[in-house]
Amino acid sequence: MSRLPKADPSQDPVLKETYEQITRTRGYVSNILASLSNAPEGLKRFAAFGEYVRYEVKVTGRTRELVILAIARGIEYGWIHHYPHALKAGVTQEELAQLKVGTLAPTLRPEERAAVMYAQEFAGGGNVSDETFAAVKAQFSDRQITDLTLICAYFIGLGSIMNAFRVELEPESELAKRRERAD
Repeated sequence: MSRLPKADPSQDPVLKETYEQITRTRGYVSNILASLSNAPEGLKRFAAFGEYVRYEVKVTGRTRELVILAIARGIEYGWIHHYPHALKAGVTQEELAQLKVGTLAPTLRPEERAAVMYAQEFAGGGNVSDETFAAVKAQFSDRQITDLTLICAYFIGLGSIMNAFRVELEPESELAKRRERAD
């Protein structure tokens, strides 16, 4: 059970507006975002950050989803939510299976390998080795490296919130609807 109750959007105009925006961009308000509802302005800004890393970064959807799942591989909630997005972006089930156990599939392109390795190291407190940074620098522009870093930071933060608040996964019926939208 989640440690905090969800706030009622009908009681706060900022929260109501934020829920409407989240629903427009994501289709519904997930439990993880609703877990931040007790701080409506904070949720509004965090959701805007999430919209940026999901929809506006200058890396391919496939790379973005590989990075997200490299961060989320130990967090069931994040893995379940992003697995369908990764498939839609062209990541294969075999590539995902290997990523889930912490290995990199040989079918990943050099830039994808560099991005995933960067994400994995970044998740260890931001301690990215010179070798890994050089590999990312060889494959991506400064803007793209910054975007990769923002993706990592957002999803590390999201995972930490999930763990701290013990956010529950949505019911299977809601997840099934989400998977259908991803197809």
